[in-house]
Amino acid sequence: MSTSDSRQRRLAGRLRRPLLGLVGVAAFILLWKLAYMFTWAPRGTLPDPFSIPAALVNEWRNNHLLPAVGSSLIHYVWGLAVGTLLGFGVGLLAASSSWFDDFHYMLARVLRPIPPLAWVVFAIAWFHVSHAGAAFVISIGVFWVNYFATAAGVANVDPRYYELAQAFGHGSFIKRVTSITLPGAAPGILSGMRTGVGQAWMTLIAAELLGVPGMGQQMNAAAGVGAYGAVVVYMLAISLIYSISDGLFSLVQNRLLRWRP
Repeated sequence: MSTSDSRQRRLAGRLRRPLLGLVGVAAFILLWKLAYMFTWAPRGTLPDPFSIPAALVNEWRNNHLLPAVGSSLIHYVWGLAVGTLLGFGVGLLAASSSWFDDFHYMLARVLRPIPPLAWVVFAIAWFHVSHAGAAFVISIGVFWVNYFATAAGVANVDPRYYELAQAFGHGSFIKRVTSITLPGAAPGILSGMRTGVGQAWMTLIAAELLGVPGMGQQMNAAAGVGAYGAVVVYMLAISLIYSISDGLFSLVQNRLLRWRP
């Protein structure tokens, strides 16, 4: 095989995935267009896919889009930060301390099955319709993702590493955590944090549907007047912001785990 043929094969291999991805998107839009043309959904509830750019321009010109995005990001960031830190801390303590694990495991089993949105009632009662209330609901969903990811990651660290650390004088709790536990559990912990980035968006939009200012509220308002094109605009905005945040976190994750083979 010549060098030219080899280069062409490598180029074709690199282009295959993005090209097939574009074909998949085109097929989805075609299916959407057919559903609109033949009214497969109740009339008026499914917008024409080719009307979405005009709906985007309308939301932009009416100064609805950017304020909604900014408002959502406020409670998103706070809820994500609080839920991640608490989930990481409690999960680390639960997997590192047998007495704490025994102390809290029944409480965890009682609270874990309760969905984050069930706390909306208390969020409104305690914080009213505010950023703090939305952040509270978001943090609950993110907490459990990071709690279980951290606990599982720490529990899966090879016990022989602790024996080796003990032999080299790293027997204290702090030294074990910093030199053995965190490096060994880092892949699982970071995977949980990355999952939490997406979980926070799902919880956020549901919380905003109850009146907290943001993209969810704008979606609810648009649906109330039949502007389903605007609803799709905010759905795509959420997808774009999540893709950016997930991509940035992936870069950080890869950099922190660059020691892995």
